Amino acid sequence: MALIVNGEYVNDSLLFDELLRLEPAASSMDEVTSRHEAEMLRHTAEQRVIHRVLLRQMALQEGIQVPDAEVESERRRRWGSSSNAICGTGVQQSFRDELLIVRICEKLTKHVPRPTRLEVDRFYQANRETFYRPERVRAAHIIRNVDRPEAESEARATLEAAEVELAAGKPFAKVANRYSDCRGAGGDLGWIARGEMVDEFDEVVFALKRGERSPIFRTVFGLHIATVLERTSSGTQPLEEIRHSLALSLFESRRQNEIDRVLTHAMRQSQIQVVPESDAISADAQGRER
Repeated sequence: MALIVNGEYVNDSLLFDELLRLEPAASSMDEVTSRHEAEMLRHTAEQRVIHRVLLRQMALQEGIQVPDAEVESERRRRWGSSSNAICGTGVQQSFRDELLIVRICEKLTKHVPRPTRLEVDRFYQANRETFYRPERVRAAHIIRNVDRPEAESEARATLEAAEVELAAGKPFAKVANRYSDCRGAGGDLGWIARGEMVDEFDEVVFALKRGERSPIFRTVFGLHIATVLERTSSGTQPLEEIRHSLALSLFESRRQNEIDRVLTHAMRQSQIQVVPESDAISADAQGRER
């Protein structure tokens, strides 16, 4: 099946690509857990594709153009290559369409007001529970994977060698990059909250003070040495820490509401058909001839 939106043929492959974005694991519809979920997924993908087509059509109707130089700049930003050999016409057109959508969305929302400081304050006070943050630690570890019983003694010996260097004052990151099975970034795991790692890991790491190092301990993955680089207690995030991001989020929500309003009106005014692929191609060809 395919779509025809205001006489324009929309290839079914676009719907499939959108399905993969919505459900990356679902390479085919029979992988979705139920027929109802499959239908809901397809409907959402269909609506998103129609919305993008309508926005691009609006941009063209408004006379918005995207110069080739901007398309090339966007391609380089994403792909980092200066060669056009790996970028066919279809890919370039996809970049152009995306930039057209960005431009029309900017135009549609140019009069949307940014939230005032008072509006941000009121939203924060009315939704304080939304900004609760659990206890978190920024942890690093050295791990030796143990996938069979006989490998444990070798893994322990390696970590004991790492402990000797740590006790001698060598930086944890350097020791991790030398001894860990997960090299790079000095073993830094970033910020984690309880429940994000396995229980055995949480029990050890959340008991450590900042800068403290654990003894060798075991999880289902193998043997570890861990340290806590930073930690924050649980509680509501202070408004001043999140004011900028909150104001931006409220503004983007207003912009999206305006875009949704315009799209709802456009959907009512548009001719949208779901037809067999062969009929859609025929209709598109006839439209081009006219």
